[in-house]
Amino acid sequence: MEFDENMEEILEDDIEGYSSDDNINEEDVHEKEINSLKNEIQNYKERLMRTTAEYDNFRKRTDKEKLQMYSNAMSKAILSILPVVDSLEMAEKSAEGGSESYKKGLLMVKAQFNEALSALGVKPFGEVGDTFNPDVHNAVSHIEDEKNEEENVVSEVFQKGYKLQDKVIRHAMVQVTN
Repeated sequence: MEFDENMEEILEDDIEGYSSDDNINEEDVHEKEINSLKNEIQNYKERLMRTTAEYDNFRKRTDKEKLQMYSNAMSKAILSILPVVDSLEMAEKSAEGGSESYKKGLLMVKAQFNEALSALGVKPFGEVGDTFNPDVHNAVSHIEDEKNEEENVVSEVFQKGYKLQDKVIRHAMVQVTN
């Protein structure tokens, strides 16, 4: 019996030691699992933030592209109409000496075109006396003028220029005094 009692004590000590080691191992395993899950959550948060930022940048870029496409389409449409306005201006100049009703009708049609362009945000530029600006003017000729002391001044406008908001649609063709 003594052997059995000694054996039971040894087994109990082993079981107690085994179970306490097992609890420590289980706690380590749970702690590792918790840390692993925390890292995974952090990775998902970072991916979500990057995806959200990428989507926001995509949305802003597509909005900008849409506006640019609209602006380019408007510019092309207006460019196709400008020759009609130029023809009306030439017809107005050539109508000198014609009937008053003809000139009046021509001026009314020209005014309607100008109002329509203005409603679209189109503004004409390029007047005699303006300072020459190569960003908006296209100098097709130069003249010397002794009586005019200023240089780089528009002395004649062959074709008006037009802007849509701040974008030049067509440069003004001008003669510049040097």
